[in-house]
Amino acid sequence: MLRTDLAIELKKQLKEDEKIECKTEKIGLLTVTEIKVKTEQESKALNRPIGTYVNIDVPDLTLHSGEYTELEDIIKNKLLSFNFPKDNILVAGLGNKNITPDTLGPATADSVLATRHLTKELKEETGLSKLKNVSVIMPGVLGQTGIETKEIIKGIVNTANIKGIVVIDAFAASDINRLATTIQLCDSGISPGSGVGNNRLEISKKTMGIPVIAIGVPTCVDIGSLIGGENMIVAPRDIDMLIDRSAAVLSRAINCFLQPDIPREFLLSIV
Repeated sequence: MLRTDLAIELKKQLKEDEKIECKTEKIGLLTVTEIKVKTEQESKALNRPIGTYVNIDVPDLTLHSGEYTELEDIIKNKLLSFNFPKDNILVAGLGNKNITPDTLGPATADSVLATRHLTKELKEETGLSKLKNVSVIMPGVLGQTGIETKEIIKGIVNTANIKGIVVIDAFAASDINRLATTIQLCDSGISPGSGVGNNRLEISKKTMGIPVIAIGVPTCVDIGSLIGGENMIVAPRDIDMLIDRSAAVLSRAINCFLQPDIPREFLLSIV
């Protein structure tokens, strides 16, 4: 069975008569593919919930450092294209901070600007009256807390009047060439750990009652997908660099997405 969190990989497994809307465009060095799952039949064929899946193929983040402004702008603009609330958003960085390939969520959330605690008076005094309310959590994993991530997030949604959720998580791929080169955004939510066969409770509009955007980068691959061998998950040798650069790109894009009325340069200077 193909183990992957990427809709673009699952689409390649479809039969000839199973058609799903898919558009691809080149933007500089980047390739952006948008897959729309519109019906229950398409959902069953792709084994993914109804929704829009945006796959951004990027130059290998481990090969060079520097500015990724174009990539961050594409991520931001694709996020803005989703039907998503404009204020009182919860950002959740999923994953285990003690396991390097699983740290993308916490590493990204660590650089997302939390603002919900700032009073209206303080925002006005500092010239930031247009700052949106954002809450940020890193809920850990079931083995650390004894609580399902979905339960933690649902509790916060119920008590903090949250209007929308952005979850960031490390993804699994079936193609080793997608490690460090793919970013997926979707508005259908997420089942943490599904790509490696460790399904946890779904976090989606259906289970939360509010819109959910899921963002991820593949950081590991099922070696069985490569050689047909034992069930073993492997990560790239330079996984630390991959996590650092991916988290930096995602956090900057997410901050600009959540705070569209605040200049990018200012956002980058205070996070």
